[in-house]
Amino acid sequence: MTTKKKNQEIVLPALRGVMGSWVYYSCLMPLDEIAQRVSYADEIHKNKKLSDMIQRSLKNVRSKQIADYIQNQDERFFNSLVVATYGGRPNWSSIDTLSSKGQADFVQKVSEETISSVGFLTLNGEERLFALDGQHRLSGIKKAIKDGLEQDPLDEVSVIFVAHKSDAKGLERTRRLFTTLNKTAKPVSKGDIIALDEDDVIAISVRRLIEETKYFHGDRVAFVASNNLSSKNTKSLTTIGALYDVLEVLFSSANTDLKKSKADLKRARPVDEELQRYFDFAKRYFEGISKQFKPLDDFFRAKDTEAVVLTHRGGHGGHVLFRPIGLKIMTEVVARLTKNMSLNDAMKVCGKLPGNLTEAPYEGLMWNSSSQRISNSSSVTLRELLLYMLGSSTMPEKTLLERYRKETGDENIELPDPVE
Repeated sequence: MTTKKKNQEIVLPALRGVMGSWVYYSCLMPLDEIAQRVSYADEIHKNKKLSDMIQRSLKNVRSKQIADYIQNQDERFFNSLVVATYGGRPNWSSIDTLSSKGQADFVQKVSEETISSVGFLTLNGEERLFALDGQHRLSGIKKAIKDGLEQDPLDEVSVIFVAHKSDAKGLERTRRLFTTLNKTAKPVSKGDIIALDEDDVIAISVRRLIEETKYFHGDRVAFVASNNLSSKNTKSLTTIGALYDVLEVLFSSANTDLKKSKADLKRARPVDEELQRYFDFAKRYFEGISKQFKPLDDFFRAKDTEAVVLTHRGGHGGHVLFRPIGLKIMTEVVARLTKNMSLNDAMKVCGKLPGNLTEAPYEGLMWNSSSQRISNSSSVTLRELLLYMLGSSTMPEKTLLERYRKETGDENIELPDPVE
């Protein structure tokens, strides 16, 4: 581990606890002290290449994203970092007595064991500290401090210290804790993001489309995080997960001044005026695309959507926009067209495309009339065929024909005619 300067003694407020064979100390630590004193988990391997592998995994865009989050998000918050310590002379000092000016009976209710778990952890500056859990957060903290974090006072973060030993058994024990902490951390589910995320522009816009517009209120969208719409559903146009995917395409690919990378759309909440522009953009898209496809317009206008859905989705096939994957592919086509025309013109041009699943180019790629089943596996070829029909595919014609024949299993099929 490399330190730029000798660390001074520091006294941290702490709680002492025991779980299994681990004794741990839960402390508060300022960001600059964390950046200066805590290193990455390369101490758990004696092999330098294994240590380098850990370092490489941290050199990605997340450190910048987390640094921006620390710098710009007023409602920022971190879980505890878990940090191993060895060397030096960490010293625990518990509180011996407890007094209360106004509630003497309160003191009597607190057991000696509870009082003895409260105290201070002193680090003399010679300890070697490395993160077992929260390495990406650590990389973001280091970058934020290096870049000159403008906070006064600096944030304090919860840090849990555990004792590490550098002999063979100690290394094995600490590696096991490292993998336990990191393997059991589950990523936040897509459904939770859509329902709860207050920074993700796409999730916020999806919720507003459901709560504030006529397009997706009530049963008009299925509250399913995946893109699979049950065949028993006779009232919804799509799923909430697929609606999220549609807006992700629209916001990240359509050529507008709102266009951002997918990561940036999900990382930090924009100001309210910008959020409103994304929401207006989403509303304008559904209003515009429904003007070009009458079945979609009928759905949005209907008081009871069941009759419209049964007409345009079922074993007979129906309309491409009544399938979650179809709505997403059509949005990808619109987004691609905006490279050379306005959003309104792109939607008008798309209105020339066929919509019936039993027609080319959907039959055999997205829809199988024999099995009456939808397939998502040929979405790229289908998107390029639709763009080809509009004169806007970037895929060579020979390649596109080869893919079309291979994926339909029809060696004699020809590319569909361009639309006028």
